Order: sequence, then C-alpha cells, then structure tokens
Amino acid sequence: MMDKESLEFLRDQAVNGAEKAIQVDDKGREFIVGDNVHHYTPNDMPEAIETSTLSSVVNFVKRVKDAGSRGQLLVQVVSPKQVIVKSALDEYGRRAEFMLAEPTFEGFRFDKWYDRESLNIALQSQFVPTDDRASLLKFIGNYKEATENTASDDGVMQTATVQTGAANVDTVKVPNPVLLAPYRTFTEVEQPQSEFIFRMQQGMQGGLFEADAGAWRSVAIESIKEYFNTAFVDLKPETVVVLG
Repeated sequence: MMDKESLEFLRDQAVNGAEKAIQVDDKGREFIVGDNVHHYTPNDMPEAIETSTLSSVVNFVKRVKDAGSRGQLLVQVVSPKQVIVKSALDEYGRRAEFMLAEPTFEGFRFDKWYDRESLNIALQSQFVPTDDRASLLKFIGNYKEATENTASDDGVMQTATVQTGAANVDTVKVPNPVLLAPYRTFTEVEQPQSEFIFRMQQGMQGGLFEADAGAWRSVAIESIKEYFNTAFVDLKPETVVVLG
C-alpha cells in the first residue's frame, strides 16, 4: 500500500500534466490553479457496505460508536426500501456513505395480471395474513369460469360465478376494495396496510391495483425511523441522527 507522500506525489504529477498546479493558502486549503481557480477535492470516498436488514444497520452504527469514532453519523431513511448511513460533513462539504441497506425480496407486481394459481401463491407468500386476504383467497379458489354469466362489470363493481358447493354455483360480488398488507418494506417493521382494487378479466385472471395514492410509503418510513430511534435510545442524540 502506498504511503501518503507517494499518493500526493502521483496526484501532483497528474495535475501538473494537465498544465495546472495545486496551491496551498495560509490556512492550509488546497486549490487547483489553471484557467480558473477552484478548491481541490480528492476522490477518496469509501465504498458503501451493502446489507439487506435494518438490524445490520443498528449493529454497524453501535460498533462504530463503541470503537470511539468521532463525528456524527446520519442514518437517512430514503424510502421504504432504502436506508443509507452517512458520515458527518468532511472539510470539503461531503458525506461518506458507509452502509446501504435494501431488502432483497421482489414484491408483488400491482400492474400485472395473474392467473388464478399464480395469484393464489402470491397472496400467500407475499402478503401478511389478514381477514381480507383470507376472503380473497377463498373467492379466487372458488371462482369458476362458465360460458354464460361469468362476470358482469359496471366499471366499479364486478360480479362473478363461483362454486358454492359440490355441484352448485352462484353469482356473487367481487370483494372490493380489500385491505391488504403486502411485503413492501423491511421485514423488521410492520408492513403497512392499504386498500386495493381487485379486478378480474377473462381467462380466470385477476389483478390488484393500489388505491391509496402511495400513502403507505409515509407510514413505512415512519415505522423505520421509529425502529431506529428505539434501537439507538442508549446513544447520545448528538452522535446519531435519524432522518426520513
């Protein structure tokens, strides 16, 4: 590994080769002088550690603080699926990104039509159990496509033919809206519930469409912030700041 003097020599050679020069003022600040003058900013920021859990973020922050690290850490909740741990501002006004947390699950596609079997599997594997999820699973499990009166649609409410017994079928209303909690954020926090519109089309296909204008995102971010605030309760407020 090169020492500091060697790195500075190579830097100066590169700058001089571009017909520019590095000058230091009486306060020790470095400037690049060429056609114009501007602050010299080294490109030496560390690469962020990647993780998929909030608990890893908590462990990292506590280990850094236990090691006697100086400066305030910033834990930024960017979105329901992204958290970044940043350093305090350095002398160049930059923040190093120490850690990037993003969950690894793909999540349900709300802009896609699913056949009955795929929708059944997705509801069981990608949604938290709720009463409406159970009702929807029961409905699509009994849904039967017939040659007549399979479905009617007035633009708001749909009706469909379902199996009600060993040999009986009835025309029933499609459950709408449904209150569901899909996995959309880190699993360490409660998944926010929101309303969805369930629609069907021919071929025994169904789809779910968001009906809360994305309000769940604010709920998820607040849940993540609360998770961190609880985890960092034993740390001094001036050492770690949680933003969202």
